[in-house]
This record gives sequence, structure tokens and C-alpha cells, in this order.
Amino acid sequence: MRTRPRCLPPIASALALSALAACVQLQWEPVGPRRTGEIADASRVGAEECGVCHEDVRGHEKIASYHADCETCHGGGSLHASSEAPGDIRYPANGDCLGCHVPGRGTHLTWGSGEHSRAGLFCSDCHDPHDPTKRHLRPVRGALQQDMDAASSVCVSCHESVAAKLSFPSHHPVREGAMGCVGCHDPHEDRRVSLGDRNQLCASCHQDTVGPWIYEHSPVAEDCSLCHDPHGSVTDHLLATVQPVVCLGCHPLNDLVHHQATGNPADTPGSTITTTEARTFLDRCTDCHGAIHGSYTDEYLRH
Repeated sequence: MRTRPRCLPPIASALALSALAACVQLQWEPVGPRRTGEIADASRVGAEECGVCHEDVRGHEKIASYHADCETCHGGGSLHASSEAPGDIRYPANGDCLGCHVPGRGTHLTWGSGEHSRAGLFCSDCHDPHDPTKRHLRPVRGALQQDMDAASSVCVSCHESVAAKLSFPSHHPVREGAMGCVGCHDPHEDRRVSLGDRNQLCASCHQDTVGPWIYEHSPVAEDCSLCHDPHGSVTDHLLATVQPVVCLGCHPLNDLVHHQATGNPADTPGSTITTTEARTFLDRCTDCHGAIHGSYTDEYLRH
């Protein structure tokens, strides 16, 4: 017996194709060789000698003056100048960058133990020291990134699942350029030692949702992401799933207040039990509990 293939609804198909397209477009590869060891017997020849062949670097006729001494990062260039072989010059490692961008200053305070460092990323995977523009971010542009700020474009070139969520119907306006990834994330930090909690981060914009309230909603006080997906969702208001399912994960509501009678005891001889139906599954919880984040007046968050 042959079975027919199960087809996705049109909306679900469109979302799946959109997410797949975003992932296909954003294929990250390491930037440049990972050969960072010193070249034996190589000595300095000066940046002017480098400029004989490298009149421009990646299309930039001039680079920032503090990056203009090539051999500070690439090591002695005497062997490379003679042979012009790529193997006779080294490429900058993170230690070369941190020689000037000292750990412990500003955003590099916890770089050494941060997620990007532990994943083996080089500074040059996100930054191009030859680019004269601010922060020296690598130019990354695709269909999804046309309106993004430069930093977010770099972020989604690796974080493909996040890039897909930014195309969902409900999402933070990162792809539109109204906000950026670094508004919430510090790419140089170690999140395990960051001060404060996620709710403080959300409250920096959504101040009306965090109170303090007289009657609190526990998940709101604990972690906004228990109910919301901050990058994007197919449901309204960035909810992780639709109402009432998102609420029923914590509130089973096995009480008559949230049920409705559907039968009469007289219909069943000898019975005193009224048949009930869980109307909770048919309504949105916020239709009654409008103060979902907290209330000053009602302990059941009804207003």
C-alpha cells in the first residue's frame, strides 16, 4: 500500500523555505590561513618594502595608521619579500591583536574565557585590520543582511539558526536595521561571569513589563525567555509557542473555574456529576488575565 507524502501547510512551507534559504546563504569559513607561528630566520624589512607588491590591501589604498606597520602583526618579511611564497609570512593570531588591545580594558575584560575565544575564533574572523572603517568589521552582505548594521551582518554569517529566526513573522527588528546584535550581546565577553540577569537586559528596552509589581508573575521575575524567544517566533509577541499552550506548561488548571458545563446530571440516571469541558484550551489566557507581566491590584493578574 502506497502512502501519500505529508505536505506542509503553505505558511509553514514558506517559513521552512525562508529558514533554509537563510542557512544556505550564510556558510561561514575561516578567514585566511591559521598559520600563526614565527617564520624562522625572517627579519624585518619595513612596511615600505611590503608596499612594493601590496600597493593596496583588499582594495584599500590606505589603512589606519596604527595598523600600518605590517611586520608588527605579520612578523619579519625578509624571506617573503625574496620568495613571494605565502608560506614565508605568518598571519596574525589573537595574541598579536591583544598586544595592543590589552585584556582587561573595556570589552576585552573576559575575552580569554569567553565563548568565541574558547571556540577557536581569531579576531580576524570578524575584524579586518586592513579595513580603515570604524571597528574594522569585515564586510558581509547577503540578501538577509541588506539593511543590517555591519556588526549584525558579521554575527549572522556564523549564527545561521538565529539568522533564520530573524525571518519569522514576529522578530526583533535586527534585519531591518532598527537594532543590532551587540545591543544585547557582547561578542567579547564570557556570559558565565556577566553581571546581572537576562531580565535586566530585556528591561533596558521593555521597562513597562518588569515592575516592580505588587502581584508578580513568577516567570517574568525569573527569566523572560521562559515564555519568549528573543530572536524570533512564528507566534505573536515573540512567544515560544501559542496561547494557551505557553501558559499550560506551568498552569494545568484542573479546576471548575476554567471549565464549562456541557451536560445535565438529570440526563444520566443516578449521576450527580456534571460533564465539563476544558474551555481553557479554546481561549487565550490573556483575554481574561490582561496583566500577564504583573499587576498592582489583582492577584490573579486579571487587570
